[in-house]
Amino acid sequence: MFEPQDVMQPILKFPFRDMDVSPCAEIFDEESNELYLSFDCNAVVEMKERNVDHPYTHRVLANSSVYSTKVIFSLVHSKIHDFLQAIAPLWSLSHKKSVLNKIDEERFLAPVLEPRHTDVFDASLLVDFRERPLYTKCKLVDRIVPLLKFPGAMMLTNLRFADPVEFMSRDVASSRVYFQPAQINNIGDPVLNFEYAKQCGLEVLLDDRQSFFYSFRSMQDRDDIYATMLQVNQTLQQNCTREMLFKWQHRQVSNFEYLSFLNDQAGRTTNDLTQYPVFPWVIADYKTDRLDLTDPHTFRDLSKPVGALNADRLAYFQQRFHNMPSGMEAEGLPPPFLYGTHYSTPGYVLFYLVRMAPEYMLCLQNGKFDAPDRLFRSIADTYQSCLTNHADLKELIPAFYDTDSPHVCEWLQNTRNLDLGTTQTLARVGDVDLPPWADSAHDFVEKHREALECDYVSEHLHEWIDLIFGYKQQGAEALAANNLFYYLSYEGAVNLEMVTDPVDRCSFEAQIQEFGQTPKLLFQSPHPARSQVGMDVSLAPMDVATSPPVVPSVSTRLTSEEDLPEVVEQPPVASSSSSSSWGFKRPTLSSTFSGLTKNVSGFKASLRRRCMERSSWGWTFDYTTAAAMWDESLPHFLHSNLSKDMKTVFTTSDDGTFKISSSDDGVVRRSYTCAGTLCFVAAGCIHMTMMRLPGPVRCLDVSADEKYAFFGSADLYMFALETGRVGKLSLAHAAAVTGVCVVDDSRFVTCSLDGTIKVWQYGPMGMLSTPTFVYEGCDCALTCLDVNSDGSIALVGSENGSVYVFDLRSNDIISKVRASDTAIQTLRFGMTGATFTCMSSSYVAATFALNGAAVSTLRASPKDVPGCMVSDGEFALTGSEDGGVYIWQLNEGDKNALKACTVSIPHSHKSAVTALNVSGNGQSIVSGGGDGSVRNAEFFALTYGALVTQLIKDFEDLKEVNTQLEVMGYGIGIRLIDEFLAKSGVSACADFKDTTEVVAKVAFKMFFGINVDVVPTDAANVQMRVEAKFTKDSLQGDDVTEIRYARYILLHGR
Repeated sequence: MFEPQDVMQPILKFPFRDMDVSPCAEIFDEESNELYLSFDCNAVVEMKERNVDHPYTHRVLANSSVYSTKVIFSLVHSKIHDFLQAIAPLWSLSHKKSVLNKIDEERFLAPVLEPRHTDVFDASLLVDFRERPLYTKCKLVDRIVPLLKFPGAMMLTNLRFADPVEFMSRDVASSRVYFQPAQINNIGDPVLNFEYAKQCGLEVLLDDRQSFFYSFRSMQDRDDIYATMLQVNQTLQQNCTREMLFKWQHRQVSNFEYLSFLNDQAGRTTNDLTQYPVFPWVIADYKTDRLDLTDPHTFRDLSKPVGALNADRLAYFQQRFHNMPSGMEAEGLPPPFLYGTHYSTPGYVLFYLVRMAPEYMLCLQNGKFDAPDRLFRSIADTYQSCLTNHADLKELIPAFYDTDSPHVCEWLQNTRNLDLGTTQTLARVGDVDLPPWADSAHDFVEKHREALECDYVSEHLHEWIDLIFGYKQQGAEALAANNLFYYLSYEGAVNLEMVTDPVDRCSFEAQIQEFGQTPKLLFQSPHPARSQVGMDVSLAPMDVATSPPVVPSVSTRLTSEEDLPEVVEQPPVASSSSSSSWGFKRPTLSSTFSGLTKNVSGFKASLRRRCMERSSWGWTFDYTTAAAMWDESLPHFLHSNLSKDMKTVFTTSDDGTFKISSSDDGVVRRSYTCAGTLCFVAAGCIHMTMMRLPGPVRCLDVSADEKYAFFGSADLYMFALETGRVGKLSLAHAAAVTGVCVVDDSRFVTCSLDGTIKVWQYGPMGMLSTPTFVYEGCDCALTCLDVNSDGSIALVGSENGSVYVFDLRSNDIISKVRASDTAIQTLRFGMTGATFTCMSSSYVAATFALNGAAVSTLRASPKDVPGCMVSDGEFALTGSEDGGVYIWQLNEGDKNALKACTVSIPHSHKSAVTALNVSGNGQSIVSGGGDGSVRNAEFFALTYGALVTQLIKDFEDLKEVNTQLEVMGYGIGIRLIDEFLAKSGVSACADFKDTTEVVAKVAFKMFFGINVDVVPTDAANVQMRVEAKFTKDSLQGDDVTEIRYARYILLHGR
């Protein structure tokens, strides 16, 4: 295969089977005696011409007037004899006289591939003197991505797990395994999985939404790694199904999140098309102009599988079932089944995703798209086919409901202008035809998600869970529910490791590959409804793959005491809610396509992540006192970034200074004044003196470990925060630096008014003097910059209103979004990385998807016109010319409607607000004014739930609480209130059970002197009850003091 550097030229694939003679080395220049790779080939396959995924072109070279059958290459970095020696077995294999099956191919290729597989770990890859490998040898694995697998090796250390990129050397003695690290504390709950019915899979979920699926050589290797992960990072959970069920029933997680979790636990992953996550059809109305979610007839019957929704078609399936021979498995006949096809297969997944991932369908179908009449063209027609077609039983994929996906519209729109063909009715296949009730692709997904979360679906979703993940999945219950599929689709039906006949094994694998797999059984008894709180459910035992041992196998573990990890910092426990929440969110399953579409031919994407996590600010404003919840400090002369502990502010200003100051008292800890630019200054009446004057410093970023700060004016600076050492690159750009962002622990990126984007390297000794990459393809001045949380994508705003989406892995522009007609002043990635919010010089803030689709537009009233903006994708924080700071909720209502701000903090500054930033957890706002002043506002969100939570924490059980109450009596006093409230700094749950409910009532009695029958669930209700108690004439002086103090802290913070 030849991949030219010019993307306008096609990739050429020369099949070995079309070469009559093995490739050889020839000399074509007698003077130089240079050897060239030469071969005669009768055919060539062309693909990705102009970097577009069109159907492959097959050319016969023997009769071509354009191509010669003689192909000549000059090898630049490899020795030609080594290359010929490596490909000789491949040519021989392709010219075998007999047709080889997959097993035979693997057997013949083993002598070629095995020497490249090494389990030897290179200790030079350790990056920290405290880091120690936990095994003496690596575990050989295959990394699974859609339709492909990449062999490699895995190593766990006490700090990281190392993931292979590729094996580079042919010589075993010099082979090295190249790793990309991921912090062990950034791993979400690992999920045991199976691959081709073999219990050897493990999926690793990172907390930046990345997902990696590995297939190990044996179940023992998989279990060993899994147990070690649980031991090193003890926040990981082996099975939290009951906990998620509790959260779902208490509406702490959405229906979408719960189904995503069940798919995870059942071994469904977006990395394997044979086990892709499955979601239900919930809407049955795709013809009316208005979608009525209050009408039960709008919805599909969730108690029946797709095959049973049509009574006439079901009768055909049942008649065929009764006519099948039964009890003849010994003679080689399968047991009877209702459905020979499945509801989730690789073909069905690519049917839905052909517009978003065309390269997968081309790979699956030998370089061709499916026939136009069989492609995904209409939502209504697809649903109708699922009701009437005897060979079509497909359910849906997460993309139908995933409003946070980076590809929320791309799978429905032909944004790549793919040539999908013309139907027999001469209709050109383009975008998917949507129901009349959907105004756009984005609107369709939003309404579909709204239907999934509505009350009717919430009441019946457990019935569908019983069919897919529960007790109606197989056996007699499945037959009674008309839900019985072909036996090979079920987990445990066949153990491929025990199948020795290669033909039988290939047959089984083909069946699984083409016709789908049923999810792993999760529940053995009826799943409780969402309203049946407290009802128990029997979880299915892990009878196919037993639970791994608590302690890994000692055969390859390093067991000496000095080799064990001493202290592993644990990440904070976080919420699973889909709302704006601070903490870990389980990854959106369809998001993994974002990291796969550009690197199908090999695993090249960097796994290195930025340590400074991007997250939602966690703001919710449900009551009118929100503005009073921001407690402002005295102003001091500061500017922009907050440290992780929110105690330090890093600032730059127009006078050319960089300062590090305390957020508590504004005292400057360190400062530096930039040298500025060369200028001519008048001296007297005649003479002119050349001086270097400080220039404005308007861009700043701090490394994730808070060891280095980077800022730019005419020059570029790197400031060591611990030592005060300054590194400087004079004239890093031809014009002023307008944006700087740290990518990871060794790279940062800049943009400039000269229209260039540059990527730089840095380390403890400073910055490299020359950039590692320069992009000069932008046609105007660049004004601002931001990088997503995993350091893979940069957004660059420009003077002409365009936003460039720059891939930091391939160092190329992947899209250009026309965001405004005027200059982009500032922009920011949303929390998920799927959207970004930008503000133009016309003072309009807008949110876009990365493919350019408009999500929302903030058109403020004239008095609230923003002068600067920062956003987390859910809320936007703006500063105005009158010195006010305003909070707006995005994606709410009409995206073009005039909005009123959610919260206002008026007159924060005496002059215009020129800079804003928010701490990672949303608890602090730093705003800078044109006069050089900065205010640091802190957020307080204490509720009665926080008091109850702390009370339960302090007193282990209700009996001890009652004992303490009897000792203390009613007059608890201000000191104890202060003590409890001082410990509480988080919003707490709104639902209580059993002991917790009683303790909540006790808390009201203790803190407010109020007897309540039902615990209120919101702050406004708490305030009402407190005020009602406060107005009673019977209160004594001490009681009034207590209630006043508690009410003040409840509403305003301490």
